[in-house]
Formats: sequence, C-alpha cells, structure tokens
Amino acid sequence: MNMNTFSGSFLRVLTIAFLSLYVISCTKEEIIVVPGKSDYNDLSGFTFKRSDNANFTEDCVPHIAGTTFYITVPEGANLTSLKPSITASPKATVHINGTLVPATPGNYDFTNTAKVVVTSESGNTKEYKLLVQPGRRNLDLMVYSFMTKYSIPGMSVAVSKGEQIVYKTGLGFAIVEEGVRTKPNHLFRLASVSKQFTTMCIMKLMEQGKLTVENRVFGSGGILAAEFPIVSSRAATVTVRHLLEHTSGWTSNPDPMFTSSFKGQTLDQRIGYVLTSDQSIPGTAYSYFNMGFGILGKIIEKLSGKNYDVFLKEVMALAGITDVHVGGDRLQKRANEVVYYSQDGTNGYGNEMPVIAAAGGVIASTEEMLKLIFHIDGKTTIPDIISPSTRTLMLTPSAAYNRYALGWRMNHTYYPNSWYHGGNLAGTATIWVMGPEYSAVILCNSRSYISGFDDELYGLIKDVLAFAAATW
Repeated sequence: MNMNTFSGSFLRVLTIAFLSLYVISCTKEEIIVVPGKSDYNDLSGFTFKRSDNANFTEDCVPHIAGTTFYITVPEGANLTSLKPSITASPKATVHINGTLVPATPGNYDFTNTAKVVVTSESGNTKEYKLLVQPGRRNLDLMVYSFMTKYSIPGMSVAVSKGEQIVYKTGLGFAIVEEGVRTKPNHLFRLASVSKQFTTMCIMKLMEQGKLTVENRVFGSGGILAAEFPIVSSRAATVTVRHLLEHTSGWTSNPDPMFTSSFKGQTLDQRIGYVLTSDQSIPGTAYSYFNMGFGILGKIIEKLSGKNYDVFLKEVMALAGITDVHVGGDRLQKRANEVVYYSQDGTNGYGNEMPVIAAAGGVIASTEEMLKLIFHIDGKTTIPDIISPSTRTLMLTPSAAYNRYALGWRMNHTYYPNSWYHGGNLAGTATIWVMGPEYSAVILCNSRSYISGFDDELYGLIKDVLAFAAATW
C-alpha cells in the first residue's frame, strides 16, 4: 500500500468515528460540562444584623430545618424593608423572590414566605424557604426546635398574664401545600382538650338547674334511662361526677370511642356496648375513659334539647367566644382551619368527628381558648361565666385520684397551683395550662410517635410559662 492510499483510508476511519460519536451524542439528553466551575449552591448563612436594621437590639439568626429557615425578628419590625447579611457558596448567585442579590444586599420584603434560590457557578440551583416574623426570639426558638425535632408543620402559641394576652404567635405552616403560614386565629383540633369544653357545658346545665353532678345517668331515674334500658347493675350506679372524673369503673380496653373495630357505629351503639361491658365499682378508682365524655355529650343534648355543637356555642358566647365548633373531615375544613398531617402511617382524618365531639372533636384557636380562661379563672377584672361555687366544684380533685378534677388535670409538678390538660389524635397534639398568674396554650397540626414526644410537649409549655414569668 502506498502512502497516499494509507492516508486516505486513515482519514475515512477518523471521519466515520467522528460522525458516529456525533450521532450518539445527539440521541441523548445534552449534557453541558463546564470544566473548572463550582457546583456548590448552599445558603450557609442568613442573618439580620442589628447594625443594618433600625431598632434591632441584636443580630437575628435563623433556626435551620433542612432548606427551611425560621427567623424571628423584634416585635414591631418592618417586614417590608429588612436588610439581610447573606453567606452562600463561593461564586454562587442568590435571588430573593426572583430579585438578584447584589454584592452588598439591599432591603427586601419578607412579609410573606420568601423564596431564596442559590445558583452555583456551573448553573445548578437549590431553593430555600425563609419564614420571617416578628416576635420574642428566645421563646420562638424553643418552639422551632420542637417543630423540627418532631416534624410538626405548624404550631400556634399564646400566653397570658392576669387576664391579658401578652404573646400570641403562629409558627410554620397551617397548610404546607399552599404555603399558608400559621396565625394565632387559626383553628386547630383540640383532641382531649375538648373535654374541658364539655365540662363547661355540664356546669352551665347544673347552674340552670337541669342536673347535679350526683345524678345517676342510667337505670331507674337516670338521666338517660329511657334511651338505654338495658344496663348492668353497676352501670346503673354511675353518676355525672363519675364520668367527669373518669371514675365510672369502665376502662378504655377497648376504647369504643377510638378503637377501629367500632368504626361506623353511632354514639348510641357505642354507649350500648359500654353498658353491659366489664366494670369495677364506680367511684373507687381512676381510669381515663374517653367514652365517659361521649356519654356526657349525650346528656348535654338531652337536657339542653339541642345538638352538642349548638349548645357549646351558646355557652362559649357567654365569654364572647364566637369561633369554636365541632370539627369535620378534610372537605369540611373551615376557611381559617389548619390541615392535619399524619405521621407513621396514621390517618389525620380517620376519626368520626361528630361521634367523638364531646370527648375530642372541638376545634378552636389559641386566642379564643385564653379568652375562655379569662372567664373561668376566678379573677375579678373580667367576670366569670360560672359562679365561684361552680368553679370550686369543677376544680376540686377526685377523692379517688388527686390529680384529676372534673374534666381538668391538676397537681403536676411542672405547673404548681394550676389546672391543665393535653390531647392528641392522629395529626393533632395540644396542651393548655390555667395558672394563678400565667396561662398558656400550644396547638400543633401534627402528632409525632417518637418516644418522649408527649413529655417534651409538657416540658415545652412549662418552659414557655417560665419565659413569660421572667419577661412580662
């Protein structure tokens, strides 16, 4: 082969190889590699410095939960014009709500959730959410930490001193999918905190002369004798007091109010089951029994002649409370109600709210709940809606268990001289404390099943009350 022939053949091979590579590259998604350019796109710091923002007394740093930054700035801060100090990956660019941040950041509007996009030198992007709001930073940080540890999307917190709300805030998201921020007027399911609302209805019926706490509920002469003629001998001795104190002799094993095998049954059917089930002597021992408050709901409806929800509203109206209801399912969500987020495979919308109404179906806001406390706390600035003797009766511990009164827990070492109650359902966790000077409410739109969750929620409201006592 002469050199000319070899050269021609070699060139043809190179040409074919080049064309093959070209065709292959065009059949795949185009990948542009920029040699030597950084792929890093982290937002490593976002601070509102006191030196850059008027009336700030300290630098405000975020609580970081993944790509969500929670930042509390001083009360009264102008959220429409705040200047951040930003630290991002070298050679990356930062946009706040679509606006490119210059080398020296200017002022930006953080009234709503801010979207921060960090773009690496090579073109990769990462999106962050910034939730900025005015408040008490040290108090909010306690709540942010709890939210992050237990994956709670949104929480509402309110604190009062005397008969005045001194702090109220909503943190996180009421509705994650729509980016709706939690506000103090958002309605949350109260779970077992509903029981104190049911107690208030019973107390008002008592003051109206329609019952006493010693009235028998079933059997001859009982309030519900006609509705439930088949009862055991022990069931016929149960009084209203026994139901309020959880000393009826029945135990939640099973719990007809929440056990799945009872799903689809009416409240009457569940009560009928209870009335012939095993029972110890009423009044001798404490055992927390949700169905007892379901029975109280039935009593309220019979003696008031009204649906539980209607009579509850009438009682709450005496305290100026107008936004309290029995909750519903997702399709019945009220305009200012949060969405409930399930964890560990549970169903936040699996409970039949009309059935559990008096035991765990009430919805309310932290603001309205503190308003109720002001009207039952025994203080004189705001008139109570129950008499002093009724209040004393309601808050006196059971003879069988000195840590539970009529629908209220008491004598916890965390809350001296106070009354309190917590509650939880799938997608819901709640607690409130009525104290001698400071009271507080915490509501969550999710419920964790990590060990220690309930204890830490109790500890959180204790810390909130301690902060309040040291601050206001």
